[in-house]
Amino acid sequence: MTVETGNARLRPWTPQTTARLAILSAAAFIYATAEILPVGALPAISAGLGVSEALVGTLLAWYAVVAAATTLPLVRWTAFWPRRRVLLLTLVCLTASQVISALAPNFAVLAGGRALCAVTHGLMWSVLAPIATRLVPPSHSGRATTAIYVGTSLALVVGIPLTSAMSLLWGWRLAVVVITVAAAAITLAARLALPALVLSTDQLALVGNHHHRNGRLVAVSTLMLIAVTGHFISYTFIAVII
Repeated sequence: MTVETGNARLRPWTPQTTARLAILSAAAFIYATAEILPVGALPAISAGLGVSEALVGTLLAWYAVVAAATTLPLVRWTAFWPRRRVLLLTLVCLTASQVISALAPNFAVLAGGRALCAVTHGLMWSVLAPIATRLVPPSHSGRATTAIYVGTSLALVVGIPLTSAMSLLWGWRLAVVVITVAAAAITLAARLALPALVLSTDQLALVGNHHHRNGRLVAVSTLMLIAVTGHFISYTFIAVII
């Protein structure tokens, strides 16, 4: 497989490019679906494990805490890695976490499986857009970024309702199994179809630069923290409320 770097000759948009972006979009879809699965499956998980709905609701808070604590260290640790390797790491962790969750005999094991998925959550989102933009000429970077985030939107309007329905009809474990199979398939597709995307010399020279003194960046990050926190609080118990 050809290794592409930042100095590689730009390639036009081809059917192969579309297929690669579709894989990235599918990765976003399955990760977001796995992340929010407890929202719709909350009553089913509560009944299946014999714990309160309030306790099951903490799975989202637990997920967020783990993701927040691990994202920055992991991003720095993998900063010099080829981008495909980083993406594969996140997808392997996602697949493994779903296996653990599907087989979880109790709530503690389920929380542990969710934690494994959360560990690489921020890392996955940090590489999706950069990978997409490196697959296309600069003039098409906006289209490429939009294409992969279609997967996130589909997770909310298709993935979550679908897994919620499966959880209510056939049990939440089957919904997790479906996500496991899909995650494994996407991992294999990413390994076979995506180039290694090794960082160029110029890109490596920028690795490790600190931006904590950028006031506007800090302000935007703070606003995003508040917005995302409110967003998650608003729908964690929506199934119970309904």
